[in-house]
Amino acid sequence: MRSALLIALVMIPLVLALIFMDGMMQGITDKYILLQDGHLQFYNLDELDDPLVQSSDLVTSGYGIIYSRDKSAEVKLKGVKEDYFNSQRCAELKIKEFKAESTGSVAQIMVSETLLKELNVEVGERVAFILIPEGEQKGVRPMLAQVATTYNTGYYELDSSLIFLNYEVAKRYLPNGGRSYLEVLVDNRGSGHLDELGERLAKGGSWASWDQFNRTVYQNFVTSRQVILLVFILILVVAGVYVASVSNELIQDSFQAIALFKALGAQQKSIRRSYFWAVMVVTILGIALGLVVALVLGHYLSPILVWLSKQGFEGLRYYLLDFKVVVAYTDLLFIVGSMVIIASVTVMFTLKRIKEISPLEVLQQD
Repeated sequence: MRSALLIALVMIPLVLALIFMDGMMQGITDKYILLQDGHLQFYNLDELDDPLVQSSDLVTSGYGIIYSRDKSAEVKLKGVKEDYFNSQRCAELKIKEFKAESTGSVAQIMVSETLLKELNVEVGERVAFILIPEGEQKGVRPMLAQVATTYNTGYYELDSSLIFLNYEVAKRYLPNGGRSYLEVLVDNRGSGHLDELGERLAKGGSWASWDQFNRTVYQNFVTSRQVILLVFILILVVAGVYVASVSNELIQDSFQAIALFKALGAQQKSIRRSYFWAVMVVTILGIALGLVVALVLGHYLSPILVWLSKQGFEGLRYYLLDFKVVVAYTDLLFIVGSMVIIASVTVMFTLKRIKEISPLEVLQQD
């Protein structure tokens, strides 16, 4: 039983790490798509009529540097209309004191709580911008704005750089009116075929998908996932060595029993098979126990991480902690299968010791 518990203790952190990795990556992907770039962007600005399109919003964007009294930060300004924040997008962020329109000559902006804290600015205070020109326009352009609304996505990379403002205000202040485009969200049927859908909807015009704008982020996701799975395999190899030690201990404790079996005429093959399955049953029980415990704990992983972050664990602030639990059963089966295969191979090598045990060992006294 002790051996099964130790194997379970190896499986639990592996499965929890897999749940955290997949949940966080899926959560970050959703936030980039819903709040920053959409699934697809089209630059001909014609209305789209397709059953796969969930929403199509006219937006404009530009870049600049925001200044408070003593600090600054590089940001992306995104001009959106009042109906931009639909139910899907509102599920990805928490908005406080929302105001859609600007008043007077000062632009009203929506800034994340994270960025406000870094700039040491309160809601209602004014900030200055230096807007970076695009295209052929030369020279920078200043802008004065008032923080009217705050939001929080829970993901530092977005919160520290993305600012929303009214579409018409953005067209007026951004150099050349900013970069205008249709930001499109598609349903699950179209999300796996963005290239094909983009070509069909663009009708020969210019378009781009979210992963093209965030190629570095996307490649980091893929690379990180591959590296982490490789680390999992290395950990499983170490676990397999432990299983081999369990097998070795079982043989050592049954030394005279094995010798007696041989003296009674039992075939070496049948003895090895019996001890092989004895060890594998313990291994499989440990794996099953680890999976059950990890899947139960996994459903509470996000709240636990959020609580730890609030307790002052600064390293967690750069991760998305408020994510939905995602269980990649294919990867889970890969980990379990790898563990069983590695354990089987290491146990088979250990059981070769049975061949060296002589029937005469039964004559030895403890």
